Amino acid sequence: MKTMGYRMLVGLFFLFIGFSLIGPVWTELYAASSSYPDRTITVVVPYAAGGVTDLAARAISEALEKQLKQPVIVVNRPGGRATIGGQVVVTAKPDGYTLGFFPIAACLPEVFTYFFTAPYSSKDFKAISCVAATAMSYAVKADAPWDTMKDFVEYAQKNPGVKVGSPGKQTLPYMAMVGLAKKENVKFVDVPFAGGDAETTPALLGGHILVGAIDYSAIKSLVDAKKLKVLAVCTEKRVDFAPTIPSMGELGYKLAYISVLGLFGPKDLPDELVKQIDELVGRISKEQDFRTRMKDMCIQPYYEDSATYQKSLMRYKETMQTFFKEEGLVKK
Repeated sequence: MKTMGYRMLVGLFFLFIGFSLIGPVWTELYAASSSYPDRTITVVVPYAAGGVTDLAARAISEALEKQLKQPVIVVNRPGGRATIGGQVVVTAKPDGYTLGFFPIAACLPEVFTYFFTAPYSSKDFKAISCVAATAMSYAVKADAPWDTMKDFVEYAQKNPGVKVGSPGKQTLPYMAMVGLAKKENVKFVDVPFAGGDAETTPALLGGHILVGAIDYSAIKSLVDAKKLKVLAVCTEKRVDFAPTIPSMGELGYKLAYISVLGLFGPKDLPDELVKQIDELVGRISKEQDFRTRMKDMCIQPYYEDSATYQKSLMRYKETMQTFFKEEGLVKK
């Protein structure tokens, strides 16, 4: 009995010590979540100002600022194929005051090792919310003899070697065109433009390529001016801001992933803060003012909660890795 009593006392002693060590941590996390935020929040964008990622980040940041009653500022940290901005968030204190607004390239860098390297992987992040999706479009000159993707495919079947401009082999529109080529038994010549839309658009207008994969937001004015027309958008479903243009998904072409943009924190960001921010983003995504603003910028609101977003990213990672292996674009 004495031995049992002694063991109970020892057990209680160590239990007390454990709570004395863990208690302050829980207290700190609780205090952080209950008082959050009490100062400025920084949202890191891994591209220069003015692009679609930057515009979407500013829209959600301003909406968050109104709700949280604290400044939410966007800081642009371009370079390194979006990994410089990613590294800023990975190494930040996990207190919710430094967040990232990232595309696929920044949050799943290990998939793209053939094209670039990053000092971190997706395991170093915690996904908070998916916020938006971009819409790359397949555009042609307004006087082109094709009004639909079907028309263009039929032309390409009879005329192998059609030049199609893309942002590069690591991008969604290139992957979608490879899938189309396999399904329709056609041969395209990929013409990559490292400068993206700024280089692809003049090349298309100048007749150097017949089709250009360009973000719809970058050419809307040219479409409205009837200088360009869009055969399809590289999305699963039609987008709100261009409801008359069919999507690649509805035309029967599978996409390796959806070009989404979302909020991230360091991997040790407390779950309570993730939940708090995620629920707020979920409410904002339903607000008409936010949706209208996004529509005006040709950006599709695309909300997924933290758990769903994480599952989607892992699914995209798997399909992209499969694609790159099939294309021989995997580092040995």
